[in-house]
Amino acid sequence: MRAFFAIIIKDLRVRFSSPLELVFFILLPVVFTVVLSGVSMTGNRKGAQAPLVLLQDTVGSPASRAFGALLGQMPDVRVRGVTDPTALISTSEPDLLLSLTPPASTGGELPFTLTFKLSPWRGSAGATAHRVGDWLSAARTGAPAGTGPASAAPSTATAAAPEPSLTTGTLDAPSAAATGNAGQIITWALVPLLGLGAGFITERKRGTMRRVQTTPAPRSIVTAASVTAEMLGALVQMALLIGFGTLVFGLTWFSHPVELLMLSVAFCLAGAALGALLGALCRTSRQAGSLGLALAMVLAVFGGCWYPAAFFPASLRSVTKIDPAGWAMDGFLAVLSPSAATGPALRSTVLLLAFGVVVFILAALAARSRRAAVS
Repeated sequence: MRAFFAIIIKDLRVRFSSPLELVFFILLPVVFTVVLSGVSMTGNRKGAQAPLVLLQDTVGSPASRAFGALLGQMPDVRVRGVTDPTALISTSEPDLLLSLTPPASTGGELPFTLTFKLSPWRGSAGATAHRVGDWLSAARTGAPAGTGPASAAPSTATAAAPEPSLTTGTLDAPSAAATGNAGQIITWALVPLLGLGAGFITERKRGTMRRVQTTPAPRSIVTAASVTAEMLGALVQMALLIGFGTLVFGLTWFSHPVELLMLSVAFCLAGAALGALLGALCRTSRQAGSLGLALAMVLAVFGGCWYPAAFFPASLRSVTKIDPAGWAMDGFLAVLSPSAATGPALRSTVLLLAFGVVVFILAALAARSRRAAVS
């Protein structure tokens, strides 16, 4: 155990030996959290300064009017119905324009075609789209089967007959601060976790593992210590961002501390497993580092960490269901939910743990195969 803790301390010292590491460890994650949250530090207010969403309804059906009423209940966004949006855009500077038009065909998920446009001149437009997407996603999951807005893809979602009855009740939708904070926690923790493979390859190339074999510490202890060091670094980073979200945005991260801790550890385990697999499969540390960064970004995007999954086409929304980042996002938002429903958090924890175990086994088999081929 002495060698185990010594390797952990050594790896953490190497990682934080450069002050530049702190920029990626806490500074940039905080900046991106604030930008993507798009909310005032003093809280959300539905006033004259709240983001503006224009809704152009050319359908005029009961379902489309119910859809407009649903959006009108959003607590931190102004929704204004318009017939000619061009007459208002020049004076009111909306963040988002939603248009409801007659369906092009039948058999779709919505009784109208839903399209949206972001204002390129509004810095808060992306955050507003994120907020609307989360609201529509909550409506889809919270409404009875076969009702509610089942899709919010940019140019998809065509009509279904007969028209569904859209719910207009109060919805338990995550705030922009919650989604922004949770998404950045996942993204910035994934990057170093998936970069673990590059470190393994560097040690392999330098002959570190061969020198370790001459010591009493077995190879498994050295590998486990390196994985633990990376997981501890990720957990500390996540704790700092969770504390930031709690203090600045007033998020209720610690309403279920046990579920939060279990989910965080399971997520770090899954990320480290992917990093170990990359280290076993890649030939060079540069290759592993590049693939790790690219994979982290892809997982974060398709997991809904940067852009609301509710705006994805139906074919892409299905990807979120098999994305570890999407599982983590669902779990963290469940922990933050005002209704305090921990079922999704426990489900995400189980999925991430199972994923991590399976991928670690694959990484061990791939590493053993590589060593056999070399020898």
